[in-house]
Amino acid sequence: MADRDGSGLRSHGPDSLNVWLGWAIGVRWRETCERNLRLHLAPLVDVPLRELSANRVREWHAAALRGKGGRTSISQSYRFLRMVMNTAVREGIIARNPCQIPGAGTVRLAERPVATPAQVVALVDAINPRYRTAVLVAAWCGLRRGEIAGLRISDVDLTEHTITVRKARVEPLHAPGQAFDKNPKSEAGKRTIIIPPHVVPLVRLHLEQYAGTDRLFVSRDGTPLRGNTLYQAFVRARKKVGLDDLTFHDLWHTGQTLAAQTGATLADLMKRLGHSSMAAARRYLHAVDGRDREIARALSELAAHGDVARPDTSRCGAKCT
Repeated sequence: MADRDGSGLRSHGPDSLNVWLGWAIGVRWRETCERNLRLHLAPLVDVPLRELSANRVREWHAAALRGKGGRTSISQSYRFLRMVMNTAVREGIIARNPCQIPGAGTVRLAERPVATPAQVVALVDAINPRYRTAVLVAAWCGLRRGEIAGLRISDVDLTEHTITVRKARVEPLHAPGQAFDKNPKSEAGKRTIIIPPHVVPLVRLHLEQYAGTDRLFVSRDGTPLRGNTLYQAFVRARKKVGLDDLTFHDLWHTGQTLAAQTGATLADLMKRLGHSSMAAARRYLHAVDGRDREIARALSELAAHGDVARPDTSRCGAKCT
């Protein structure tokens, strides 16, 4: 049969997995689904959705886990299958979703490294000056690489010291020359972020020396910055400072963790970092778990003082009077 959309995947009946790729959300997610169809879901591609029983799904999943595939991609494959079957239920194609394996769509990822403020400074010093502000915006403002590449000069307000995320740059893996701007995945992704005061001077310097006529970040020839160009510059910088395990995306994790360490609430994190769910933001609150020991020490100091109603003014001088 003919390929579908040039993906190398065969076209099937109206209730097959391939047909449902058309509504997979986002270019990159669709590319991931197409890859997983080839690598993991091939045994189910020719099976009509009506014939996918819970037992058949369990047998497929068990066989996939016994194979050489990675746990993350198998989990992604299961989530795609479950998503298709949920839609098939809503469309009346099947009566019940056969994907009933607890935890099959969840994978525990290793804890990602978080850069310290000193390491962020070292990276900024080591990277090509054209990309210094990109590192700072990622680490201190919590922007993703696609959001950084999608920034326009008009998104920066140096009077109010803000950056507004309106678009994200998308570069399809199979067609990197066909990059385009798109809206964030959710409305929460569209947000205005206060730039930390220590970052503002470098943003101003970047605007003066490296920005394009329209875009905040551009290549040397003035074209929109490619994500791989930024990543390769980052790889060279991290090697210089001995942070080989740190990815550019880890700077986004760093931004979330640093925000949590300042005492940001769950709602603060969701707003500043563009999370649409509490679950996504909650994982970064673990960064402040260690403060409980500090709180306990402070409570002991209060107990020793003998008067919790009276503040300790010994360290603040005239400010407390």
